[in-house]
Formats: sequence, structure tokens, C-alpha cells
Amino acid sequence: MSTAIRDPWTPTSGYRPGQLPNQERLRRRFTRWTLGMSVLNVTLSVGLVFLLTELSEDWWFSGALIYIPQTPLLIPSICLMFCSLVWHMRSMLLNVTSFGLILFCLCGVRFSMKPLNEVVDSPQNVTVVTCNVQDFQPNFGKVLREIARVKPDIIALQEAFRPPQLLFDSLEGWHWHHDHEFWVGSRWPLRAVGMNYTRPYDRPTVLKVEIDAPSGPLLLSSVHLMTARRGLTDLSVGSMLSGKGPASVDNHSFLRFEEAAQSREFVASSDASLPHIVVGDFNMPTTSNIFRENFGDLTNAFDEAGIGFGYTAPCRPVRFWLPRVPWLRIDHILSSHHWEAVRCKTGEFNGSNHRLVSAVLKLRPQNSSPP
Repeated sequence: MSTAIRDPWTPTSGYRPGQLPNQERLRRRFTRWTLGMSVLNVTLSVGLVFLLTELSEDWWFSGALIYIPQTPLLIPSICLMFCSLVWHMRSMLLNVTSFGLILFCLCGVRFSMKPLNEVVDSPQNVTVVTCNVQDFQPNFGKVLREIARVKPDIIALQEAFRPPQLLFDSLEGWHWHHDHEFWVGSRWPLRAVGMNYTRPYDRPTVLKVEIDAPSGPLLLSSVHLMTARRGLTDLSVGSMLSGKGPASVDNHSFLRFEEAAQSREFVASSDASLPHIVVGDFNMPTTSNIFRENFGDLTNAFDEAGIGFGYTAPCRPVRFWLPRVPWLRIDHILSSHHWEAVRCKTGEFNGSNHRLVSAVLKLRPQNSSPP
């Protein structure tokens, strides 16, 4: 005697026509929720990218957002990707898109293949290191160890007000120039071209030197621009309600733009035919419109030849963030069209509040067109 196998999901199993079991109702509910949240997530991600890259420091709110950690913005996309795997695979594309937008556009992650290539010794190559040493505190010895590991040809230090004897002992035989907070050292002879003083904050912002490299003379400008903290520290619930906080942010954004514009004018005032390297603490990520409008035409070494986040500051403990883990890439190595970046990386030690940045730059052939 044969027995028919009953389908447990059919009405004969005890469910009235049109009625679904609890598990199926829950599955459909989670499927709709996953799809709806995925659509919302990608919409918010596109809006954030537009807000923080296009408006940036033109508006006080977006100008404040670009200086907070961006990596937590990846969490919703990561969680929703797991939800898509379980309940709605077709929404995976939406969440992968959101993840990519945040990762590359806001977090600034780069994956260049150039560092995988071997760097061949050549007179056309120059290895550059830059670091804001915060008056050589708290542990300049760590910075020196990393510099020795890189084996640079040129070193540019900012906030180097009182260079210790340790610096000169470790770079015996080098040529160097020190003026105010800027210290530049080179394996080859160098001379000072000039110092730029800007009006908005009445302070020096650029030291320019000319270096007699084996491949010919080159220019190097060491830059230190005003920090955005001048306006952001005025933000509080009360100041936002009264309007004083946003007004302070907007005012300092204007002053910082003027300072950056005057600094760039000084950088560009030299012979344009000479290869030029512009390094230092710009106190701005690449998403800042102040940075893009004044220095965006220069080649960013990390964008061209870096791997990872490349964050350089702040390295001091902050109460709302992981201890000694930087979340901003505000120290940069830029170059004129004469150069090609073949390698760029940031330091690993917290010998200063800023981690150093190093890059290997290669002169392009004279008959090659600008990138």
C-alpha cells in the first residue's frame, strides 16, 4: 500500500488558502527589510560622497564632517552585505556599491600596483621624506629610526623649532637649512630660495629651497598650513543653536582658503621648467575643496603609488577613538608634472603626532607629455 507524501507548505497541512507559515512570513519580511535598507544605504552613501567632496568646506557642516573618522561609515554596508547573503542576494550589488563609494571616495583607500615593481637605482630617482615632528616630541628617536629605514635623499621637517643634536649626528655630512619651524636636509648641496609669510594668520607657511641633484637642479617647498581645529573647536550644541559655532567654522575656512591660495602662489612663483616637489603638513585631506582648488593640479604621490589608507594624524590619544590610531591623511607629497611617483607609504611609529610620509619619485623623460 503506497502512501502519498504530503507537502508541509500546502493548505492540506492545516493552513487555510492564502495563509503562510510563520517562517515564510518572517523570511519575506526580512527580505523586504534587507532590500529597503540596501536602497536607503546606497542613497545615503551617494549623498555623503556628494556632501563631503563637492560641498566639502564650502559649508560648515560638511566641512566639519570631513575631519571626523570616516571608516565607521563602512559598518552599515558591511552589515547589510551579510544580510544580503542570507535573505536577498540581488541587493548585494547595492551594498557593495555603497561600500566602494565610502572606501575609495571618503576613506581615501588606494590600491596601486606600482609598489609591487622593483625600484631600480637611478640618478633620475629621488627619495623624499616629510614629517611634522611637533618640536621633536614625544619620541623623535622613533622618527629617526624610520627615516634611516627609508634611506632618503631629501628630508623636510615641519614644526622643527629646536633641532636636537641627535638629528645632526644621524645625518652627518648632509646639507641642511633651518628657518623658523622648517628644516630641510639633503644629501646634495642646497640653498634657500625664500620663505612665504601669509596674511590671514600672520605666519610663515612655506620654505622653498633649490637642490643640486645629480639629475639637475630641482625645487622643494616645505609646507605647513593652519589646522582646521581653529574653527571646529568652537562647535558645541549651544554654539550651533546660536549660530556662533557655524559662523566660526565658516570664518576660519575662508581664512584657511586665503592662506592656502597665497602659499600656492608662492610655490608657483619659481621657474616652471624646474622639477618641483611640494611636501608637508597641509592639515587637509584630499576631499577638502580648499586642498583641491589650490593643490589639486599637482600629482599626489600616495594617490598614484600608495596602498591602503595612508592615514598620518592624529597619533595622540583621543577619547572618542582608538588609542594612537590616526584617521586622517593630511600630510602629503606632491609633485609637478616632471615627476612620476613609483612608491609612497606612511610611517608605522608614533614618534610624533604625525606619521612621516616617504615617496620615491622618478623624473619623466623630457620628451614625455604631462600626465
